[in-house]
Amino acid sequence: MADAVPIVLLALLVPVGTIVLISRLSGWQRLAEHYPARGEMPRRRKRMGYGVFRGWIGYNGGLVVAADGEGLHVAAMPVLLSFCHPRIFIPWSDVREIRRRRHLWQTFYEIETLRAPEVAFALRGGTFAFVRDHVSRAGVAGDYQE
Repeated sequence: MADAVPIVLLALLVPVGTIVLISRLSGWQRLAEHYPARGEMPRRRKRMGYGVFRGWIGYNGGLVVAADGEGLHVAAMPVLLSFCHPRIFIPWSDVREIRRRRHLWQTFYEIETLRAPEVAFALRGGTFAFVRDHVSRAGVAGDYQE
């Protein structure tokens, strides 16, 4: 029984460590430093949203996304990812441009920000569609209309 304790600890620490490492490598932490959440997210939210950081670190089904007249709200899946992924709020006035990109069979919408332009962050098509009207009303520059 005592031999099982280190194995159980390792089985818990490896996934937790991986999630923490991904939050650092992806650019999520950097984006959150520049764009910390303020207040509550709007009630109308897209749960199980899809996004990608650095072009290859996918948060597939792991995002909660909302928008309002002020900006874009992004959070990680509660409990599983949220412990090391602080919520993000990006004001529309800080979105430099949104570019539509195709990769294989998927469409992505890259969001370039003023304070963290080095962070490559994109929402996949279905998730971006949820916030597209707010983006359009805010007059954000870019190629995101269908």
